[in-house]
Amino acid sequence: MLSARELARVFFAGESDEARIVAADAFDECEHLGAASIAIGVFDGVHRGHQELIAALVRDARAHGCKAVVVTFDPDPDVVVSSSPAQKLMTTADRLHALAQTGVDVVVAVPFTPEVAVLDHVGFLALLSRVVDIRSIRVGSDFRLGRGGASGVAEMRAWGAVHGVDVYGHDLLCEGGEAICATRIRHELGQGHVELAAELLGRPYMVRGGVIRGRHEGSGMGFPTANLQVPDGIQVPADGVYEGLVLVDDTVWPAAVNVGLPPTYADDAASAHLEANLIGYTGDLYGSSVSLAFTRWLRPSRLFDSLDELIATVEGNIEDIRHNLGEQGVSIRD
Repeated sequence: MLSARELARVFFAGESDEARIVAADAFDECEHLGAASIAIGVFDGVHRGHQELIAALVRDARAHGCKAVVVTFDPDPDVVVSSSPAQKLMTTADRLHALAQTGVDVVVAVPFTPEVAVLDHVGFLALLSRVVDIRSIRVGSDFRLGRGGASGVAEMRAWGAVHGVDVYGHDLLCEGGEAICATRIRHELGQGHVELAAELLGRPYMVRGGVIRGRHEGSGMGFPTANLQVPDGIQVPADGVYEGLVLVDDTVWPAAVNVGLPPTYADDAASAHLEANLIGYTGDLYGSSVSLAFTRWLRPSRLFDSLDELIATVEGNIEDIRHNLGEQGVSIRD
């Protein structure tokens, strides 16, 4: 079974943030942060590629005796400029909290408005300079800014040469011969490949949700489930059954998780949400907010010939998870 410390690392605990999060709602009214090396990006997922770029930022800032500042956007620019935005790996709140735990000093959340969307790199960096004295800039090599992505690394380097600012474009980190990026992670999750997604992220993929009322079919069969409602726009893995870990308050519970509409109840449209059976948990979670990490794919969803076959299969899944993760909750505070 995973230790309490290992279980704790699965989840982002906002109260443990080390960096300040600054919402730059009005640049003229924001506290000036002083000299800083900065990294700019959306950082959806805060995956291993992002982590490598930010680690370089922190080293650079420490070497130059200035702050390490991550500049990101609220909301994700794709939500503003695209008519069909992609599903996100994180809510904005989770993204900010994750960035605040990367070793930087400050995370600046720039409100991404239509006015900001049309700024080129010159206009955006001038706006940002109201908050921070820029000493160096780090972005991904594919970074684009402004209407139609007109400004890239080359344009920003030209700006930096005039202003005495070093600009670094980081090549994307690769895994298995392919670049690690949010698009790839979304694709793997869409195929049910949660273990590969975890390799790319550097941790199991996690969603948060409120527990809502469900069908209560599981209770009648001996394995009650918590029905999670994930926020709109957040990626969930492909339909199927998974092993997972659920964080309730300060305790992590092993869980069997069903994603999607169970074929056995295909005539019940209200069933189409995420269901988790918390192994060893006996309380009432209705109305609670919980976090769920997907640790392993178990099987596809399928139609069963009988209720007995369904119960036997689910019991087998639960026994498998008990063997792998244990049969009771573990406090993350121990």
